[in-house]
Amino acid sequence: MVGIAGLAFFAQRQAHDADMAAGAAASAVGWERDLDAAFRRASTEKKLVMVDFYTDWCGWCKRFDQTTLTDGAVLKAMSHVVPVRLNAEREGAREASRLRVDGYPTIVFLSVSGEEVGRIPGYLEAGPFLEQLNTICKRG
Repeated sequence: MVGIAGLAFFAQRQAHDADMAAGAAASAVGWERDLDAAFRRASTEKKLVMVDFYTDWCGWCKRFDQTTLTDGAVLKAMSHVVPVRLNAEREGAREASRLRVDGYPTIVFLSVSGEEVGRIPGYLEAGPFLEQLNTICKRG
C-alpha cells in the first residue's frame, strides 16, 4: 500500500518530468529570448516574428511545448518565422499588455515594423496550428 507521502512524491515527480519534457521540446525550436534581436534577425532574413507569450503556471503552454512543438511539420514550418518566447508576467509583460494578450498561450505574429499580422490564441494541436501558421505566413 502506498501512503500519502508516496502519492505526493509520485505527483511531484510527474509534474517535474512534464516540465522537463516541455523544456526539451521548446529547446528544439531556435527561440530568440530578446524581441529586439528577433526583429533584427527577421529584417535580415525577411521573415515574420512569431511571439509565443506564456506563463510559468500555464498548463496549456506546457502541453503546447510537449505536443505541438514536437511535431516535425510544425518545426519545419517554423523555419519561415523568427520565433521568440516571452514570459507574459516577466520580461514580456510590457509587450503582452501592448498587444492585449489576455490568455495563454497566445502566439502573435509581427511584421518587422512591429505591426500585428496574425494571432493564434490558446492551445492548438499540431494540425490546426500548422494550418493557421501557414495561412498567417502567406498573408505576412
